[in-house]
Amino acid sequence: MEKLISQLKAQNKLINIVRCQPKISKTALSEYLKVSWPTVSTNIEALKKSGIFDPDEGLAINGEFAYMVGLSVGSAQIKLSIIDMNFLPISADFFSKLIQDLNLFEEARSYMLEKNKPISNYIFFPTPDNLFELQQKLDSIIADIIKIVENQDSYHMNIISLGIAFTGAIDNVGKKIVRSHNLEYLSDRPLNTIIYPNRLDFFEQKGINLYIDNNSNASVVAEKYNMYNPDSTNYKYRNKKNMMILYLGAGTGAGLIFNNALYHGATNLAGEVGHIELPPYPNQNFKAIEPCCSCGSCECLDYRIRNDVFEMTKKEFSELSSKEIKDYLINHPEKFEIFTYYIGKIINLLVNLLNPDLIIFTGKFKEVADYMWPLLYKQIATNKLSYIANACEFKTSNLGATSPAIGIAICAYFDKIGEAIDWQF
Repeated sequence: MEKLISQLKAQNKLINIVRCQPKISKTALSEYLKVSWPTVSTNIEALKKSGIFDPDEGLAINGEFAYMVGLSVGSAQIKLSIIDMNFLPISADFFSKLIQDLNLFEEARSYMLEKNKPISNYIFFPTPDNLFELQQKLDSIIADIIKIVENQDSYHMNIISLGIAFTGAIDNVGKKIVRSHNLEYLSDRPLNTIIYPNRLDFFEQKGINLYIDNNSNASVVAEKYNMYNPDSTNYKYRNKKNMMILYLGAGTGAGLIFNNALYHGATNLAGEVGHIELPPYPNQNFKAIEPCCSCGSCECLDYRIRNDVFEMTKKEFSELSSKEIKDYLINHPEKFEIFTYYIGKIINLLVNLLNPDLIIFTGKFKEVADYMWPLLYKQIATNKLSYIANACEFKTSNLGATSPAIGIAICAYFDKIGEAIDWQF
């Protein structure tokens, strides 16, 4: 396996170009790689021989060569997705077969039945409100992931990595949750105090790496790769090199891509837009539902959304679904106005500071985003620097709340091969 992983690393750029541009011509591929076609052809034949490329196709990745598992731990739900070498979630039929054959994720199945959510190509669990129960919950989930690994030969699978996305500020090198404003019991917790030692030992012995990052970084990676899917409604934006996502969960976070590379910041803590302080909506007196945000501010974006717009505690707001957020805002137009006022203020700040060419609204923004445009554009129009604001486009996510689980599985793949995440081709 290590020999194949070395080949993945050596040919990562070629593989990634084909992944993102499956119908690329031989001439274009040679130009991207800056080598002759005979050299490229030799590399492609080697990739076919190893099974990384489909031997029966001209230029196509063998999706079944490897699989990556992604878990996203949000304030209300834990989501699980499995992706293949094309960075696509496995089919609903395959996912259901795994679950039924191996009797996996029983608690999640019951929970989804209770929520009237059919199982498709992902599954979700309720997030506990204390560390001990989360440790037990994750151990149960990981035990079922291990069951898949132990039976993977029967399903022609080759699981090479596991990614876990958490809400909050994450040290992805030291594998530590530095601060979690939405699950405060996770703050200052290394991964090895959350995942039991026997589970860590199993993955190490199997050569399966564990990677962690925050939900927003994972989401922007998922959204960027999704744009290369011809079936995506955002396909035409795939060549945008400076983009960001705004992710709404229990709070608001941003994932950033600059010059076609994932931007982590100096210490992997970029994107904390939810804790930027904002002035209150004019001419309104808001009752304090909670004393302040866990960041210590009574004026940050997250606190203003929960308190001024939804009049809820952090716990109450975190339990709202994307649809419930949409329904509430549509049924309370005066609150919708306040909501888009705050989001618009943040967007104008980000646009002026970072000059992105695309912003995607994801997570729990998914269902409400297309209803936001009239009110949101009203706020964006107040930006005095129109020559900057006009260069940025806005889109709704294709993935929504599943983006962190998909994205962290992709991130775990790049961690496995020791490569930075970028689209430099």
